[in-house]
Amino acid sequence: MSDDKFDPMQEIARLRDKATRVIEQGAATVGKVVEQGIQTVQSATSGGTSIKLDVYELENSIVIKTSPIDGLVPTSIEVSMEGNVLTISGETQEDEVPAKASFLLRERKFGIFARTVTINIPVKSNEAKAKLNKNGTLTVTLPIDQDRYTNIQVTPNSE
Repeated sequence: MSDDKFDPMQEIARLRDKATRVIEQGAATVGKVVEQGIQTVQSATSGGTSIKLDVYELENSIVIKTSPIDGLVPTSIEVSMEGNVLTISGETQEDEVPAKASFLLRERKFGIFARTVTINIPVKSNEAKAKLNKNGTLTVTLPIDQDRYTNIQVTPNSE
């Protein structure tokens, strides 16, 4: 009989490492679609590329403005809206790093990203405009659907 005791945490770690190796090997051979899916999952679980947003109302429109997106591949950016959920997605690539470089600190993340935000004001998504500035800031403008959005006037009680 073996003196080794079963350690469930060690077993979970072993299985996680094995699954990671299988996924990484599969991504190398299956192609870009599978690789993008894995990168999306890794970004979601390991704090990948994070895009900060400002959302505000201006002149009968909702404006969504991103922080500069470091290393953005400009042709990869996609903006879509389904119902009241706006999704911004794309890909970032790191700058070329010398082969002999040894990082002392590495905080910037690169790869596939997606950011969603819920817009709780009715908008005309078919009239949306998106503009990408030179510094990697994306601005999305969504006209408010005035026919579906009304403020209700409150009259004070005159008693």
